[in-house]
Amino acid sequence: MKIIVDNNPIECQEGALLIDVLLDNNIKIPHFCYHQDLGADGNCRMCMVEIKGQKRPQVACDTFVCEGLEVSTNSASINEVKRSILELELLNHPVDCPICDQAGECKLQDYYMDFGLYESHLSTPKTKKSKHIDLGSNVMLDQERCVLCARCTRFTTDITKTGELGIIGRGDQARVAIAPGHPLNNPYAMNVVELCPVGALTSKDFRFQQRVWFLDSAKSICHGCSRGCNIIIDYNETKYTSEKIHRFRARRNNAINHSFLCDYGRLSYKELNEKIIAAPCNMETLKELLQAEKKVALASPSLSLEQLQSIQEFCKNYKIELFSLPYIDESFGDDWLKTNDKSANFAGVKELGISTCQDDFNSSFENAEIVLNFDHALLKQQVFKDKTLVHFTATPCEGEFVFAIANFAHENGTLINCEGVRQEFFGTKYKSDAPRLRELLEELR
Repeated sequence: MKIIVDNNPIECQEGALLIDVLLDNNIKIPHFCYHQDLGADGNCRMCMVEIKGQKRPQVACDTFVCEGLEVSTNSASINEVKRSILELELLNHPVDCPICDQAGECKLQDYYMDFGLYESHLSTPKTKKSKHIDLGSNVMLDQERCVLCARCTRFTTDITKTGELGIIGRGDQARVAIAPGHPLNNPYAMNVVELCPVGALTSKDFRFQQRVWFLDSAKSICHGCSRGCNIIIDYNETKYTSEKIHRFRARRNNAINHSFLCDYGRLSYKELNEKIIAAPCNMETLKELLQAEKKVALASPSLSLEQLQSIQEFCKNYKIELFSLPYIDESFGDDWLKTNDKSANFAGVKELGISTCQDDFNSSFENAEIVLNFDHALLKQQVFKDKTLVHFTATPCEGEFVFAIANFAHENGTLINCEGVRQEFFGTKYKSDAPRLRELLEELR
């Protein structure tokens, strides 16, 4: 069916929520409380629109489309309504954008600039609320910046069902808070930082570390487990320092993780910033080592399909037995996003037909003279006196022969998740200090 929005025809499904239709068609509609993965709450009133035949403005988050619906989102009268709502939001707001960690990503700031509300009609002092409250789980709260959209409280009530956050008080004293002695404590707690449309909830991990307009972004996949949650890598490279990754953010994918990410995956970016000190080992030395008769290789199940294919070809060329063993942690998984298999691509390993038998690997490893470790955690911190270990690693590793390789933030590739979904990920635009694994193997062939 079709509806008319700002005099333009829009195709949509009958019965769909109007705000979803507008957002899916990239039509700018201001909103605080509505979120596509939390549903409508109807408390902020910022998504007001004019509908032909209706006497007064309607909220788009509580309007269902029907054939012939005519909507205006930016008329002079509806913009005046939004200015009035913004004035109410800003009455007690400190307007401290220059020192706010959310500056550059704040919806209140964006709407303020869009609709213009530069003079306050408030004649009484602003009501002050508490600042920098540690809620737990790396989350900080500045109550005075809060617009009471209730996204955070709905997340802990409806999604994690842990209920740590609530809105207490009335009128000017209403504020988000935790019950005394009950801090924010669940494995998805940091999602409230991303859900917050303003600077009220910030991450202790990212707080005051970087201005967002200096950051570049890359579309990637979390390598923390086999779920394959979609993420955005935010990073930059300054004049005097090499590239540094500052955070992971959830990237919306309704088939995998919607708009959410577990805290373990969200903080896993830190290991990508660790520097690798490679042991002195040149290509000719390695080629001589590969002439040994008894050789075995172990590949990480978190490498991409493309990397695993290159390793397969390399091992076939040098007659090396190749194995890959999963990272299983029975205490890690849950009934939502986290899985007990902490391998990012074990389904890809099986698709390529790489052996995954622990007993066969143990037998081959016992008899081997040369062991090649392609970034597998099992062998990284171990020393074997009767064997020569050669490590190709993206994280710090001890050993006599260590080749540093680029981590997944600098790679393009494909992963297959636990449900068989094939997904592409993309690396940052800056070149890694370490070579890519496929390039290194090609040089050795």
